[in-house]
Amino acid sequence: MKKYFLYLGLIMFSLLGTELTDFCLGVWVLKQPNPSITSYSFIWFFEEAPAVLLAPFIGSLVDRWSKKKMIIYGQVVAGIGTLILMLLYNRGELKPWHIMIVSGIGSIASMFVFTAFYVATTALVPKSKLVNAQGISLGLFGLINVGVPMAAPALYRLMGMDKVFLIDIVTFSVAILVFFMIQFVVVEKTEEKFNMKNDWKLVKGFLVERQGLIKLLAFFFIIHFLIGLVQVLFTPLILDFADEYAVSTIMTIVSLGMIVGALIMGGVKKFKKPIQKIMYANIFAGILIACLWTSVNTYGLAILGMSIIILFTISDVINEAFYLAIAPVKLIGRLGGFEELLVGAAGPLAFLLSGVLVDTLKNMVTAFPKTVVNYFPGTSVTLAIIIVFTVSGVLLFLISLWFSRTKSIKNLDLMYDIEMDKSSQKNNEDKIKKRTKI
Repeated sequence: MKKYFLYLGLIMFSLLGTELTDFCLGVWVLKQPNPSITSYSFIWFFEEAPAVLLAPFIGSLVDRWSKKKMIIYGQVVAGIGTLILMLLYNRGELKPWHIMIVSGIGSIASMFVFTAFYVATTALVPKSKLVNAQGISLGLFGLINVGVPMAAPALYRLMGMDKVFLIDIVTFSVAILVFFMIQFVVVEKTEEKFNMKNDWKLVKGFLVERQGLIKLLAFFFIIHFLIGLVQVLFTPLILDFADEYAVSTIMTIVSLGMIVGALIMGGVKKFKKPIQKIMYANIFAGILIACLWTSVNTYGLAILGMSIIILFTISDVINEAFYLAIAPVKLIGRLGGFEELLVGAAGPLAFLLSGVLVDTLKNMVTAFPKTVVNYFPGTSVTLAIIIVFTVSGVLLFLISLWFSRTKSIKNLDLMYDIEMDKSSQKNNEDKIKKRTKI
């Protein structure tokens, strides 16, 4: 797994600069005169939507093209976008709509990078170690999410937005240069001619033959929508009653949840009933989100947020490892692409609606009794966001509970066990062949 760690390290190094830029740009937008939650949420929408819409197309290309080239070219395009934003900022011409356009293009480029690496994982890691590998990957991402909220506010105030852009460009450049120099692992790819219609037929056939997968996709669409509402509104909630340093403190603690969740999954030796564990994780997460209204302060949001992220990290690691285990290598890119379109659309939809929803609710809550309004810190924005969080948490709990009792969902655990047994048997046969040759 040495090559896996090398590739992962380079991609995460590049991602570090991107996350610093995204965090500081979010603060910059919210600190503008007459800031709008809608404008802020639209940026999140454009960071996700274009990649989601083109995910099947990207997945089909990744299954057919060089994974190394996809990773390099994707980072080059994203780096050019950062350079454009830096030039606009330095000239005093940067606007939120500029960020939206560049974010949209960057999301497509990033989708090429991460899909290519996701597919390459199958050639770098044995199936028995996929859960561990995904845990380590999310653990490193968690470290970035811990470090960025700690460093970004200081960099933003002391060095300025232009220097943050420069850091982003440097991290992109280093990763691209090293990827050019190293020898990339050979990943099995399909020789079929590019045809989206045939690709859809293959993916559809795969899903239909394995009962429960379509319901699992429906489950994750609903869950990602509810999580998206919470995710995009968390920073505006904090900034409504505190400053960016409070955001830094809370987001740092919350991000520790990703590291804890990743460490838990990275240390797992034997893993059974993955789907059941996904359902349980989301049931408990729903309870915690529904209870966020009880602790609208720095420490309460930090602790509850960290607990929620632990559960979501466990759920994500298991889900990604599950698909890598059951899908043929030549189909992973296309399957992941169509899954991203069907499930990933929930996130941008939540980002698109969240701002409008809060801007509408904050006017409605002014009619609430003063005892209710004054119970929470900040303005009417805080109360509006808390209402969204509470409803989302209750729905997450009820939906996860219902899906966990569905027979076709339960059968997916049997499918996973069968695939793991086949993989274990193949590994044993390969070991015997090697010993025979010796």
